[in-house]
Amino acid sequence: MQDLNRQIRVKGAMYGGVLGVVILALHIASYLVMVKVSTPLWVTAFSPLIFTNVLPIVAAVLLCLKLREKIGGYWQFRQAASGIFVMFLVSYLIFFFGFLLFSKVIEPTTDLNLENKIEATKAAIRKEQGISLQHIEQETKTLRKDFTDRQNSGVWGFVQSFGIVVVLLFLASMIFGALFKNDPPVYAASNKTH
Repeated sequence: MQDLNRQIRVKGAMYGGVLGVVILALHIASYLVMVKVSTPLWVTAFSPLIFTNVLPIVAAVLLCLKLREKIGGYWQFRQAASGIFVMFLVSYLIFFFGFLLFSKVIEPTTDLNLENKIEATKAAIRKEQGISLQHIEQETKTLRKDFTDRQNSGVWGFVQSFGIVVVLLFLASMIFGALFKNDPPVYAASNKTH
């Protein structure tokens, strides 16, 4: 049993690496679609939702099913939750450091480009809705302040956000563990007398 638990965590880490690379690629694709490609307003507005929320969840579901299959098809809730938590934690670390590398080395203007594109998209949507220019400017100022606060959060902000992410990953692994657990069948002992 101990060997199976270790195997689940090791396989979870391996699939976490795959999931982390997939999520990183999806986030970079979302960034490129939003900022570098001239797209209609609705594509710019909905591409982050699809690339950073929907597709990673689909990938996580598929990898959870593959993980369960690789360890024999049966695992209890605790085994499922621990294996999935390891998978999610490894994937988050790969995504975080990979996107940090991308945004600091490969594309150093990532934050500024995203900020400008989000401001422009939000202003365009509000303008189409008939909102006054004064209200749009006020929303843009608030948005800029939020971006500035987030960038100036420092080490404590990073530690705090990392702690929140770990808690959320744990909760997500509990939910996924409950969804994907598959207890081994229990065979009733025969009470036949000969």
